[in-house]
Amino acid sequence: MVFEQIELLYLIIPVALLWFFIHSKNSHIEDLFSTAVLAKISLNNHKISTKTRLRLLLLSMALMIVALSKPALESGEIKLNKQLSDVIVAIDMSKSMLANDIYPNRFEFAKNKLQISLDEIKNTRIGILGFANQAFLISPLTDDFNSLKFLIKNLRLDSISLTGTNISNILKSANDLFGNSSNKQLLLLTDGGDSNDFSEEIDYANEQNIQVFIFDIASERGSSIHTESGALEDDYGNLVIVKENPNIIKLANKTQGSYLKYSLNNQDLSNFVNGFKQHASSKNTSIVQKRQLFYYPLTLALILSFFAFFSLPKKS
Repeated sequence: MVFEQIELLYLIIPVALLWFFIHSKNSHIEDLFSTAVLAKISLNNHKISTKTRLRLLLLSMALMIVALSKPALESGEIKLNKQLSDVIVAIDMSKSMLANDIYPNRFEFAKNKLQISLDEIKNTRIGILGFANQAFLISPLTDDFNSLKFLIKNLRLDSISLTGTNISNILKSANDLFGNSSNKQLLLLTDGGDSNDFSEEIDYANEQNIQVFIFDIASERGSSIHTESGALEDDYGNLVIVKENPNIIKLANKTQGSYLKYSLNNQDLSNFVNGFKQHASSKNTSIVQKRQLFYYPLTLALILSFFAFFSLPKKS
């Protein structure tokens, strides 16, 4: 037998101490229990003595603690073979993502897409990284999508002053997060940055067996970058215009991944991620079957509680 909440069993210790004090001949019951409790259980016309009632009450409390600790019997394992995917999602958080060629801007569009898609993604654990010229962890791999939605919703760029898009850093950070996994799939939500040559990134991804999937969030016409202080300008006072970077497609195609351009279809990103399963590895998982036993001590505790507070009166 196992206890799923075994730490709760420590609560039996104070109950045992109370039992010891009641059992002692020199103990004063009035010092251990409140007047209200004693008034309820010490009626003179009851057959059961006060000390016996208190013992029944303590035994009932101990059984309730045992029930709360969730005792269970393991009845074997079920082995399942599933097509599971571990996907790291990296969100571009560089200043270029503030461009409003996509409403309301590229970054908010990426956040909304990801939040909507989580409702449709199946049999997948997702970890989230943010990146610009540096990479940082937002969430490790998890299937708790409600927590992921909360984290994504509260991502903001107004407190981040990072410029540039360094794909090499995000590949190395993702590889560290994957650990020893043989199924490394990295999804980039990015506008592609401004690099013309991704050969170094492609070599590293292939060396580490990382498949790179690109969800491109940028338009061909491009846009200026709007910050709190106004439109962003370069060192010469010229307005900075950021457009799509078609070179990013090579990073996906040459790492056995794939590329998808953004659209207004709410299902495009979820369908894209669910399509990763054809690249997923088959994993054997085991589910331990357990027979819950908590209702036995709980039932007995309720019966003892009844006798502690109620009983047949003596015959006159």
